[in-house]
Amino acid sequence: MAAIPDGVYKIQLPHGNSFITDPGEGRFLHLLPDEALGKNADKIKVTYNSERGAYSLQFEKSKKYLTFEREPSRNNKLVDGDKPRYFKIDKHSYYADHYAIYVAEDRQFHLGMAMERIYPPWVAMQNFPDIQPWKFDKA
Repeated sequence: MAAIPDGVYKIQLPHGNSFITDPGEGRFLHLLPDEALGKNADKIKVTYNSERGAYSLQFEKSKKYLTFEREPSRNNKLVDGDKPRYFKIDKHSYYADHYAIYVAEDRQFHLGMAMERIYPPWVAMQNFPDIQPWKFDKA
């Protein structure tokens, strides 16, 4: 059963104005303020695939998927790409209106901020016990 309905969303951290944003071909995905890289660069099409029991996430403007290279691992950064990788989206255990995004291939990994403390921050996989909450706003 899908945790959220298919649709176009802006996915952000729960506090502040930091959205998952498409930085362009082959670059690490950033967390940036609303429309910092142009109109619609932060709109993501969320589609449930019942055969895989997971979601694909695709930038609406560029049609590129949120993906990653290699196998799931700690601090593996997300990039945009032509082929989807799949994610499980579940209600967050502590934040009622927020979700946790897990890597479908290996659920010990979830999406959060990269360990490098830079601005703008990158989106990366983590396997720490504290799971990053994400807010999905209909676009």
